[in-house]
Amino acid sequence: MSMNEISRDEFDSLGVERYGFFPERAWFKSTDLDLAGAVILDPFDKDWSYVLVAKDEDGRYRYIGGEVSLPSHQAAEEELLKSATRIELAGAFQEELYTEPESAANDETRLIITSIDDEVKKYLKKHPEKLYELSPRKFEELVASILKDMGFDVELTQATRDGGRDIIAHVRNAVCSYLTHIECKRYAADNKVGVGIIREVIGVHHIRKATKSIIVTTSFFSHDALKEAERMENQLDLKDFSDIKAWLQRY
Repeated sequence: MSMNEISRDEFDSLGVERYGFFPERAWFKSTDLDLAGAVILDPFDKDWSYVLVAKDEDGRYRYIGGEVSLPSHQAAEEELLKSATRIELAGAFQEELYTEPESAANDETRLIITSIDDEVKKYLKKHPEKLYELSPRKFEELVASILKDMGFDVELTQATRDGGRDIIAHVRNAVCSYLTHIECKRYAADNKVGVGIIREVIGVHHIRKATKSIIVTTSFFSHDALKEAERMENQLDLKDFSDIKAWLQRY
């Protein structure tokens, strides 16, 4: 294991793109791979999380994994190092739709998603559980593609603080244009979106002066998150795993 603790200045020098970053408390870098990570304290919920970032083709470090709602700094650091170790042992990070089961290990072909098309959506309609095996980036591209099919003009922005990219969608007509900001969270089913994410998106909503904001997740929302969202019920929509399955029924 060669994930060593580094200074914030060293972490910043990697060119990790940030947007409204929560306070970072520790930083790490692999000596073998273009892999780094940070331990983060959520100032709202007072819990801990970590993010892992890897060097992309354009030289920027972007999100490839992480976990939220951890009980302590130590727990977040331990989980970060475990995740980094798994990646280092594999030798690299590969962005694939899913990992084939061992029974298919001898197959000569492997399914690697390079673009989101209707065939992928049809497959996910039949196998919605595979949504959890999409990489965060491919999940964002899936949501953007679905919105485009619904008639939106869609743009994926640069990476945000956690490596994800916001989706900016417009509905335009001869009279006016409506701006919608969409935040995507590809979380495990048991990892609910918390109130901190709601508050963060509300802040971005006001900065962008959006008509509507939407949070789309493969998971669900905590009770506190639902209550917080009620404050902006006419401007903020929450879409969970059940809503995504409903969207996929059109394919």
